[in-house]
Amino acid sequence: MALLAAAVPSSARAERPARLASINLCGDQLLLLLAERRQIVSLSYLAADPAVSALADRVGDIPLNSGRAEELVALQPDLVLSGTYQQRMTNGMLRRLGLAVLELPPADSLAQSLAQIRNVASAIGAVEKGEALVQSLERRIAAARPSPEGRAGGHPGGHPGAGPGALLLQPNLYASGPDSLAGDLLEEAGYRNLAAGHAVRHGAFLTLEDILLARPEVLVLETAIGEGTSLARHRLDHAALRSSAYRRIALEGRLLTCPGPGLAVAAELLAEARK
Repeated sequence: MALLAAAVPSSARAERPARLASINLCGDQLLLLLAERRQIVSLSYLAADPAVSALADRVGDIPLNSGRAEELVALQPDLVLSGTYQQRMTNGMLRRLGLAVLELPPADSLAQSLAQIRNVASAIGAVEKGEALVQSLERRIAAARPSPEGRAGGHPGGHPGAGPGALLLQPNLYASGPDSLAGDLLEEAGYRNLAAGHAVRHGAFLTLEDILLARPEVLVLETAIGEGTSLARHRLDHAALRSSAYRRIALEGRLLTCPGPGLAVAAELLAEARK
């Protein structure tokens, strides 16, 4: 959290910026959630893509950008929300041209997601709105957690980590590890993330054999709106993974990407499927 706070430009903390822009998907969604619409001068083109943005329906007529520095300079925003890694060169150029940039590192846990909401809310002068969003998410995710009896499986000697063994898979059999936002949310909803047994921390590609040997009770399969046919997606439909031994849960990947209400929706869907 200290690192996140340090990333906020001092000028952004001192006064409420009147003109805000984002070249980052999560920045887009946080502005849509926390900023006044009149403050937002531009969002990235990803903001309006329903396949990846959980808030695409809120974009409306807000101008979109393709993440180029020259586009942002022409808009003269008081603060630009950007990513930490892919936009590194652009961030440096924007700063050299006199624009304030708030970099948003990827959130690898629910705690980091909530800290990022508070950080952005502070930077744009929307502290109360940010805190209300955080508290709403905390309440909804807490309600999605299993009871202590449920975590213990209802048996004497059960332990808090007990729950259905699950793998959260993206196309090409990419598994989200416990040190990822999706993996953390899976465990918050009462599942045991079996990817940890393969020494997977953030995420890794598994083989079909890895999955079968892990003996998951549940396969959570990330989907995307408008997703077409591909070899990567076809691997999730392998006959061995369609066995009646597994419960298959479809979950939109866009709910698991960024801090926001999508996380609570995902937790609620996972909790309902656990029953």
